Amino acid sequence: MSKITRSVSPGRRSLLSLLGGSIGLGLLTGGRSEAAAPAAGGQESVVTVDPTIRQGVLQADWDDSFFKKRSSVAPSAGQYLTDPALIGAIDLHAHGGPDPYPRQWDIFEIARIDRDRGLRGLVFKNHYAETAGYAYLARKYGTPEIEVFGGVSLDLTIGGVNPQAIRYMVDVPGNYGRIVWMPTHDSEHEVKTRKEGRPFVRVVKDGQLLPEVLEVLDLIAQNDLTLATGHVGPEEALMIIREAKKRGVPRIIMTHPVSGVAKMSIDQLREGTSQGAFMEITWGFDGPTSAQRAQYLEAIRQIGPNSTFISSDCGLLGGLNHADALALAAKALREAGFTEPELTRMFKQNPAQLVKLPIL
Repeated sequence: MSKITRSVSPGRRSLLSLLGGSIGLGLLTGGRSEAAAPAAGGQESVVTVDPTIRQGVLQADWDDSFFKKRSSVAPSAGQYLTDPALIGAIDLHAHGGPDPYPRQWDIFEIARIDRDRGLRGLVFKNHYAETAGYAYLARKYGTPEIEVFGGVSLDLTIGGVNPQAIRYMVDVPGNYGRIVWMPTHDSEHEVKTRKEGRPFVRVVKDGQLLPEVLEVLDLIAQNDLTLATGHVGPEEALMIIREAKKRGVPRIIMTHPVSGVAKMSIDQLREGTSQGAFMEITWGFDGPTSAQRAQYLEAIRQIGPNSTFISSDCGLLGGLNHADALALAAKALREAGFTEPELTRMFKQNPAQLVKLPIL
């Protein structure tokens, strides 16, 4: 297994000096299993660190063969498919550049592609940076004709489960921040599941949600934002959903819970939707395998279109463009027997509700 060093400063330079300002909260310290920084109300904000990681080095023991392969493939020409489901659709999971990953399109190009294909809106997602600012720039200088939104993923580069990151996002001009994802690639669940010897972000300790998680949930409720569970473990996700419901969080997404590291059982999905959460189905940068497609269809049949929405999760080099992924998803669902009103619910109405747009 080869290694990718995501932070370039061994030795004394800290993550704070690399990132600068308030986004460097929850920093890493060597020689301890947990690094604690003061949070509001005198609580401690915990970012768990592998003690073998050198101070100031954010080093991921990822198997980078996938990303090397992606970096070497030719850009996709794109199919530019059409489908009635695209007209008025909203993609809540769109990846684009600038990004450390090999993205094929930047945020301006993606917004133009989606606009030209009839989409009503999209949400830019970045694992390592807030994207409300991306949305502001795309609307002002690129495509004011389409509803572009952003969010923030509570990973290490913004300080983990960092309430200040939420406060920052809601103050970005335009008020286009909509979704707060719990930790994704840096979640304790993903790092341990993939056996990566690197720092991670914890949401639960000794069977209890951490204080900063509760503070973040309160901020999501107070600012009328949407919560997404990210890549935390299934039981962690349900703990977060239950607590979010108690604290008045208005909208909840179970992040691609049918495949991938955050996979949930049908019973767990039912419990989540019973609390008002929506199940996300992501068609993916290359489209699902036949086995994944069967899982998706069964999950939608079990959970129902009223609690489901479809998004792309596209943007990697050589993969499908976002609109093509949605078109392929619509065609597959139609062939599987889902009706046009059900497609409208999953591609248009449910996503609109989750970003506070009127349901057309």
